[in-house]
Amino acid sequence: MALAALTLLIIQRGSLLLPALPNIDLLWLALPAATAALWYPSTRILGWIVIALLVQFEQLSISTYPKQLNVYPGQALRVTAEVTSLISRGRYTNRFTADILQAPTPSRLEGHRIQLFYDPAALTAEVVPGSRINAIIQLTALRGLVNPHSGHSHQRMVFRGVSGRGTLIHHQTLSAQPNPLKSLTRRHTIQRWLDDSLSASSSQVIQAITIGAATTMDRQQRERLQATGTQHLMVISGLHLSLVGWGIFRILRWVGLPITHCYLLAALAITGYFWISAQAVSVLRASLMCLLVVGAGLARSRIAFSDIYWFAMIVTLLHSPWESGLPGFWYSFTCVGVLLLISNTQRTKPQSGWLRFLVSFKTQVLLALAVMPLGSILTGFTPLIGPIANQVAIPLMSIIVLPPALVSILLFLISEALPGSWVLSMAHGLLRVSDLGLQFFWIVLDCFANLGVSLTLARLPVLYLIIVFAAFLTFIAGLRLLPIAAVMAIWLALIAPKLSRPEFATLTLQVIDVGQGNSLLLQTAHHNLLYDAGPLSRGGFDAGAAIVVPALRAQGIDQLHQLIISHGDADHAGGQGSLERALQINEVIDPSHADCRTQRAFKIDGVNFQLLSWQAGMNRNNRSCLLQVTGPGFNLVLSGDIEVEAELALVSQLQGNVDWLMVPHHGSRTSSSPALLNHLRPKWAIITAGFNNAFQHPHPEIVSRYQNRGARLMSTAEEGALIFRADREGLHWVSSARPARQRFWSD
Repeated sequence: MALAALTLLIIQRGSLLLPALPNIDLLWLALPAATAALWYPSTRILGWIVIALLVQFEQLSISTYPKQLNVYPGQALRVTAEVTSLISRGRYTNRFTADILQAPTPSRLEGHRIQLFYDPAALTAEVVPGSRINAIIQLTALRGLVNPHSGHSHQRMVFRGVSGRGTLIHHQTLSAQPNPLKSLTRRHTIQRWLDDSLSASSSQVIQAITIGAATTMDRQQRERLQATGTQHLMVISGLHLSLVGWGIFRILRWVGLPITHCYLLAALAITGYFWISAQAVSVLRASLMCLLVVGAGLARSRIAFSDIYWFAMIVTLLHSPWESGLPGFWYSFTCVGVLLLISNTQRTKPQSGWLRFLVSFKTQVLLALAVMPLGSILTGFTPLIGPIANQVAIPLMSIIVLPPALVSILLFLISEALPGSWVLSMAHGLLRVSDLGLQFFWIVLDCFANLGVSLTLARLPVLYLIIVFAAFLTFIAGLRLLPIAAVMAIWLALIAPKLSRPEFATLTLQVIDVGQGNSLLLQTAHHNLLYDAGPLSRGGFDAGAAIVVPALRAQGIDQLHQLIISHGDADHAGGQGSLERALQINEVIDPSHADCRTQRAFKIDGVNFQLLSWQAGMNRNNRSCLLQVTGPGFNLVLSGDIEVEAELALVSQLQGNVDWLMVPHHGSRTSSSPALLNHLRPKWAIITAGFNNAFQHPHPEIVSRYQNRGARLMSTAEEGALIFRADREGLHWVSSARPARQRFWSD
């Protein structure tokens, strides 16, 4: 079973990296031979491989993904759709997903799941989850940002079945009363009750841990969870299913019911909870494992936990061809696998409470170490306080927050079916208890977050991480095939990787793909300098937290020696707050800083930096803080959002014939004057703009100006993140992220 699970896992994960789907006709022809090969031990692995390939590619061939859509930006489409998620409420806009049932033929929208955004103040009628609607929408391409270490920013949405996004302009409800037997209808009822009964922040958390609702927790809550390594407590997991199933079983046994009835009712409770939840990958895995344990109890037989684990993995992978692309899959199965391995190697059961605490703490430490390679790939961040914080936070969540919340929701559902004021009053009382427990939970996390020390892990090669993880599992399994010293040496190499940096008097420049905005990383031999922090959108998307910080951490960067903010517009400075909270920043320079106003020049690791600004500028764009970087053999200019007036005022201070220019103001028609371009004569001109942005940057006239002067134009909208190297021999283009990461499911 392990062989089949691992074969399916490797094939599914590998298939999601393909630039194009292959023709599988030959696999169908090979199916009889593959089935026969399963009967012979020497050929069994080949048979599994062929069958797994066939299953995966057949599933992908009938799946929907963004490349299948025809998108006409700005065009209104009339569609009939079914609302398939709860409404996630934001500060300015709400969002939900909808399955398109009918749409204009050219759009090829039918059968696709679209994420729709809307302004609640602009709609006269409420969007009801589970209902069918006639709607007018504007469709936009689901085309995410692409960076070397984090990949496609929209891949999680694609792997969850969403293949487009759009704006809801108007809608009319067709089915006023959604089907009450649908889990989404029940979840919506619970969501409304929680919203009416609790504060917005508490309601969002209780929804997340009880019915798996997608939350928009505030920044402070998210940062506390990340700093303490307790994000896993905000999603439904094995903790929740075990609490429900085992709790029901123990209560019924205490009441005196026969054990068969206890098992059946526990299975019913687990199934009901799976039905009412969001049915995420962790819930599916936990439900399968719990039901298999209950089934073994009913059959009076013993099933090895390892067999349950591998069977759950197979079913989860077969459930969707995209599952292995989701971080939740890897965290869920890695953590459970490590816990099973640790429990299997536990020689004796501790008797005293103190010994049980030590064993539990040891488990948390080993678990934190085990997922460290995974953290290197997914987040590049590991809170060292995590094992201690989890040792306290898990009991708090599982004793004083989750049980009363679950019971209160059960009582609320009972009161809906059998109206009774005393039942609803009990539900409100227990919900209040859960809310008080949650407030205490946040206070405890605050204490740990203030004590926490984080570890930034560079994203290392996957093969290296597999070797590291295998060595660590060998160690904790007690096999001791490797000396402890060798294992610790491997882990020390992981914790403190030796990253390559530019040589003295050379420079590496990375243009981070943040969409419609700026963020550029300049690295010298010993220093990290970031020019602009990425955008913060009105809808709440913070590129500083979502894109820039992960991109830096993936390279092992937790310190910036200088953060230069060209000017205060949200597309340049929006992510500054997130950067300051997540990283150590020695110095922040903006247009009001003395260094920018006095146009200070400084030298770092043999590379010269010159700050420039036009203080007489009448707007923020024209007061942008520019940066000219020169060294032996190269000359670069980072230009902010200066417009023609500032260009004419500063052109005499800029060195001409530059190797590399960040196109001013994203290629706006108000910038890139002929006078500036004739003076600079850039060899490379880089446009930082979002795909199909509302400003229509870059303007065709500006593009022509650069092309007419022989500049090589590149845009983050088309190329993704860009990396350049500057040395004594000049400036060299190293890579573009989007062409290097072509996938069959995305442009």
